[in-house]
Amino acid sequence: MVGVVAVHCGAGSHSKSLCLDYKKLCNKACNKAIEVLAADGTALEAAKVAVMVLEDDPLTNCGFGSNLNTSGIVENDASIMDGKTLSFGGCGCIKKVKNPITLAYDICIKQSEPRPMGLIPPSLLVGQGGLDHARQAGLKIVKQSDLISKKALKQFNKYKKILDGFEAHEELLDTVGAICIDGGGNVASACSSGGLLLKKPGRVGQGALFGCGTWADSSDHSKEPALAVCTSGCGEHLVQTLLAREIALDLKTSTCPTVDLHKTMTDKFMNSKFLKKVKNKMGGALVLHRDNVTGDVVILWGHSTESMVVGYMGTDDKKSKSFMSVLPQNVRPGEAVNVGGSHFYNMEDSILKMT
Repeated sequence: MVGVVAVHCGAGSHSKSLCLDYKKLCNKACNKAIEVLAADGTALEAAKVAVMVLEDDPLTNCGFGSNLNTSGIVENDASIMDGKTLSFGGCGCIKKVKNPITLAYDICIKQSEPRPMGLIPPSLLVGQGGLDHARQAGLKIVKQSDLISKKALKQFNKYKKILDGFEAHEELLDTVGAICIDGGGNVASACSSGGLLLKKPGRVGQGALFGCGTWADSSDHSKEPALAVCTSGCGEHLVQTLLAREIALDLKTSTCPTVDLHKTMTDKFMNSKFLKKVKNKMGGALVLHRDNVTGDVVILWGHSTESMVVGYMGTDDKKSKSFMSVLPQNVRPGEAVNVGGSHFYNMEDSILKMT
């Protein structure tokens, strides 16, 4: 079975002058994840590695280069979900951890480890408790200043001056993510975010929360489709709609995932009763769907933001593909959804790819 990875650099508004840089970053993340899958690594491991690449680049709003809160501090959210075991690990409002996705990963894998006296291992850690866990796990801890990029500091100084009456716009919303399927047919999803620019200290977005930023389920992939979803956009909108989980549940019974992704994002996000007072709904999703009958693997993306940068690659590919998906010119951001996709047809020993 072919392994596949897909990543995104956020649903937001991306500068066309940086398009090539975003695409190169997606390619780098895909290549690193494919190395893991090609060495018989798990989808969970590959998703973590892909997001680490994105966290280390100042282009993205996660890890190094994250948006600063009103106190001028980086506070990160991240989560990861294992479709095989359905284990989830999330961390919110995390300071000083170089790669927040490694903390989420450690929390996730320890879900399966027994604890003394029947204690239940945590699935979500925030603030100081999360930092303490990261230290105990031997994860890389850095100075707060080491997470602040020149770009993030420049944005902070600019918008701090006009904070009164200012609302962060879509180009500052982007949460990154990765979805994977390995050779065993198991899937995983991961995401990481620095959150909104000038967010309040202590704010936790969808990137840390179960069913909001990530979802993965391949627990019975021989009898039902395997699905992985990661979301991006305005965290509050994504939390209120549980978008990752809603997409996955709807596509479980889908006969046409592309059509049904558009339907779910329209019905349960754009037209959600929970967002009826919101004028412009900003969100995006990256989806992996594997048909349990045909073995077909489909990568899909959808967004209501101006743009979304996506990359994907299969283990049989010589190189990854990446591009910037944009709304049609006559559509205003936050008012409609743009959906696209790519198919990896899985046929025994050979694969025919069509985009």
